[in-house]
This record gives sequence, C-alpha cells and structure tokens, in this order.
Amino acid sequence: MDETPARPASPIGLTYVVAASQILGLAVITVMAAWIGQYRGGVAWDSSQLLFNVHPLCMVIGMVFLQGDALLVYRVFRNESKQSTKILHGLIHFFALIIALVGLIAVFQHHKNQGFPDMYSLHSWCGIIAFGFYLAQGYLQ
Repeated sequence: MDETPARPASPIGLTYVVAASQILGLAVITVMAAWIGQYRGGVAWDSSQLLFNVHPLCMVIGMVFLQGDALLVYRVFRNESKQSTKILHGLIHFFALIIALVGLIAVFQHHKNQGFPDMYSLHSWCGIIAFGFYLAQGYLQ
C-alpha cells in the first residue's frame, strides 16, 4: 500500500494572524511613506536632504516587511511543494536585500554629500551589525 505521509494541519488562527501581520505591515509602510511625503518633503536621489529620506522607507520595506514575509512563506504555503516554497522564500529575501541595499547606499551617499562621518552613532553600528548578520545567514546555510 502506497501511503504518503499526511501534512500537519495549519495551527488554529494562523490565517487571521498572517492577515493581521500583513495589514499591520502595509499600514506601517503607508504611514512611513505619508510621513516622509508630508513632513520630510518626499524622496529624491538628486537632492541630498531628500536622499536621506530613502533610507528609513527602504529599511522598513526591506528589513522589516519583506524579511518577515519571507519567513512566513514556510508557514503560509505549507501544503505547496517544497521547491516552489523555497523559490518564493529566496525571491522575497532577494528583493528585501536589494531594497535594504538601496537604503544603505542612500544613507552613506547622504553622509558623503553632507560631509558627515559614517558610522558615528549607536544606531549606525547596530544597523550595520544587523545587516551583516542578515548577509551572513545567506552564506552560512
């Protein structure tokens, strides 16, 4: 008799928790974008002040929202094939990495344009360490 092992059922309430996390994440991105647009003047790569505004927006999208979504892929799509789940997981992490790199480049370029030193605060050191750990996870697997 050819029996395939049954997949475990989804935890109770997982759909609601995932939906709430997506709504909350999109709300955070929307509020961040509105704050940058309304109170900080928007974003622009050719203006030094507006270039800095790229940093918080990209970090929230890449390092918070998309990384969280990449981790949720294995729970949400637990009944899909492992290969397709891994591809989706990798793609989301790739986009998170690219967006976060844009945010890092923006802040370093802003510091260069303004003549500020790089890595002068605890925030910058913690951010680089967190980004370094994120990169290391991809290479140490």
